[in-house]
Amino acid sequence: MATRYFIRNRGKRLGPLSIDKLHSMAKRGRFGRHFEVSTDGKRWSHADDFPELFPGDNDDDDLELGDDFDDEGGSYDEPLDPYAPLVDDDKPVRRRPGRSSASGGRTSRRRSSRSSEDEGTEQGSSRRRRTPAARSGAVSRRSRDSEDAPSSRRARRSKDDEEAPPKRRKRPASSDDAPDDPPPRKKKKKSAPASNIFDDVEPTQNKKKKRGGLMGFLFGGAEDDSTEPPHLRKLSHIHKTLRSLGFSLDKLIFVGSGGEEVSVREHIGTGDGPHLLGLLTLIGFQSRTTDIHMEPSASGVDVRMRIDGTLVHLVEFPKESVKRLFGIVKVLCETKLGASQDVLEGNYSSVAPGRRSDYRVSFTPSVHGHKVAIRVLDAENAPQTLKQLGAPSSFVRTINGVMTQNAGMVLMCGPTGSGKTTTLYSMLRSVDFKSRNVMTLEDPVEYQINGITQINIDADHGKGFKEMLPALLRQDPDVLLIGEIRDAESAKIAMQATMTGHLVLSTVHAPDTLSTLFRLLDLNADPNMVGSALDLIMSQRLLRTLCDECKVRRRPDKEDKRRLGASARDAIFEPGGCKKCLGTGYSGRRAIFELLDVKKQVGDAIHDKPSIVDLRKAVRSRDFTSLRQNGYSLVGKGVTTFDEVDRVIGVE
Repeated sequence: MATRYFIRNRGKRLGPLSIDKLHSMAKRGRFGRHFEVSTDGKRWSHADDFPELFPGDNDDDDLELGDDFDDEGGSYDEPLDPYAPLVDDDKPVRRRPGRSSASGGRTSRRRSSRSSEDEGTEQGSSRRRRTPAARSGAVSRRSRDSEDAPSSRRARRSKDDEEAPPKRRKRPASSDDAPDDPPPRKKKKKSAPASNIFDDVEPTQNKKKKRGGLMGFLFGGAEDDSTEPPHLRKLSHIHKTLRSLGFSLDKLIFVGSGGEEVSVREHIGTGDGPHLLGLLTLIGFQSRTTDIHMEPSASGVDVRMRIDGTLVHLVEFPKESVKRLFGIVKVLCETKLGASQDVLEGNYSSVAPGRRSDYRVSFTPSVHGHKVAIRVLDAENAPQTLKQLGAPSSFVRTINGVMTQNAGMVLMCGPTGSGKTTTLYSMLRSVDFKSRNVMTLEDPVEYQINGITQINIDADHGKGFKEMLPALLRQDPDVLLIGEIRDAESAKIAMQATMTGHLVLSTVHAPDTLSTLFRLLDLNADPNMVGSALDLIMSQRLLRTLCDECKVRRRPDKEDKRRLGASARDAIFEPGGCKKCLGTGYSGRRAIFELLDVKKQVGDAIHDKPSIVDLRKAVRSRDFTSLRQNGYSLVGKGVTTFDEVDRVIGVE
């Protein structure tokens, strides 16, 4: 079997490599005689002890290490000049005219601008005696012509190493004797911090470019990368930059709405539809994405992801790649492939080890083609309990007390995207599914939960909330979740179900808890029935939390202390911006709640049909905490900011 070699330099190693590979690397300037070589990866020797690795005597003359070392940190800790001749303490050696040894510990070689005549006349004064450590790493050009040179050098090296420690070479003190200074190295300009980690990843130009030196043989040249499209290279880089998922791209399988499966394994590296969709899916998992937007333009399609409630630019696809991507999505959703001006909707799923996610897709025609929005329904990223949502202990005790009742009604209110459905599902998980019949009526079902019956609304075929609610009540449910109360009839049926011994959970589109009461009264609901059926009304918002890695401390001013009230502290925090938080200064979200106990706090006032002002006066004396007060409390604890509270709730 042919001998395999390991090579290393500056603490980095590569191998095993064949002798043909090393010949090729030496010719391209990626391997030189100043490297260390081993045949077993344990015992290392200098490369000049392996003459068979260098195909010609003039390899070193053509060797250039490239710009990697200069860019990555300059000199070695023990700088060696692999091209300077050995100089004994007692024997001066004539240097080759026209050459000048590198100075300052640089690993790259420079040609002296001095003529041979000048060098010959000044060589006596400019020659420096080399330390034993420098001689141990140097390769004598003159000794290459002799067969006994390697052994003599090894003997001299071992002897000299015992005599003196290695020393750093210094630049000659005399300006006349010193070789010409190299051109000043250009400093890299510090770019402004990117708004997010995706903008910080810029693909290189699609051209051939060779990379020399140690970085070259460790990471390879750019010739192979030139065949990969920039958008695909950028997606791959983003995926590798973000947190690990525990499984790779080849484990991902897409399941269409009709049950057909498409494995990504067979398409990796092709840049086709399944490959692109797979990369987008994994990046969505890694960044807690809730929506993926693909917006067409004249030049291509801009891809953005909604992360923690904010849209973040990801990459721009060329039109040719988008056609393949849209094609696989339409196949999975079983929609028309050629209908470019039709409104299309569909769904599909993805399956990976220990993880299943569902997706709702909407195609909307625009001037430049379909605009696509994909809602990501990833139960793995959704909190499973009220405690994980950040609910206070007193809040959790109150909710759990109602969920153990045989009858009652809990309403959730808040705008779209405030987490109402996630909270209702968290409440359902506290129910014993084995002893109670739990049913849901949703438009549509967002997360599938084992142990309960979930039904989709289909208004186009006469299966709306009004039609399906009476049917569900005939199924003997103990707990009933209604997706949304939209009209007077749905509100009446839901409250009647509560009065007949059912526990009902539902949502209402209203800004806060007190507005929900007036919303029900506007639907002509009987005030007495509202006061008797309703137990709790909850309002919820999701606030972005500050990134612990980059948040900035500051002292609160007078206005800040007024807003904080009893929650005032000596310091509050502002967002910074780093790669961990995608440059936004925020990482993750936390829910804030407003809880109204109807029977205890406003039960008596409802019967008199009060105004909103009367209700606010009634709850003010009943330990009622508003959404804004809960948000300011988190500001005082350094969890979020005033700007975030105002963005979500509104300016005070």
